[in-house]
Amino acid sequence: MANTNRLKIVINQLKDLTAQESVIFNLFHTNSTIDKVIDMLRKSTSTILATELRTHVQYKVKFADVLYLDYVDRNVCLYTKDASFWVKTSFVKLFTQLPSHFVQISKNNAVNIYEVQAVETNIGGNLIIKLSTDEKLVVSRRYIKNFKAFLIDQA
Repeated sequence: MANTNRLKIVINQLKDLTAQESVIFNLFHTNSTIDKVIDMLRKSTSTILATELRTHVQYKVKFADVLYLDYVDRNVCLYTKDASFWVKTSFVKLFTQLPSHFVQISKNNAVNIYEVQAVETNIGGNLIIKLSTDEKLVVSRRYIKNFKAFLIDQA
């Protein structure tokens, strides 16, 4: 009898930059984990037109590259590893467009859960999250319960 607990993963790196990337699943059936992976893959190419803060040039920014968002002065700031961008929109409107791996951590902030490296508690009862860039963000007390539930759901 075959061992159905093992999953064979094959990755072929394309050399031709003009080739289109693709993902092929050979499955007997899907499950919630596979559904999440498919959803993540579909949304990883989603973009938003945003203005770079230093140069004021507009770029298509992939949501997958965004570390976190911050709502300041009626603009949403998008932070990536390499640059910062802004979009003139409401936080609520943009938050509804975000892929499912973003979670709101305060009234004006949301974070890409895949960029969270560590979580710690401070004396005031807030959570401090450390990102892959070593930046730290505060999860306000009002959003802690939702944040923890989101972490459990993503596990």
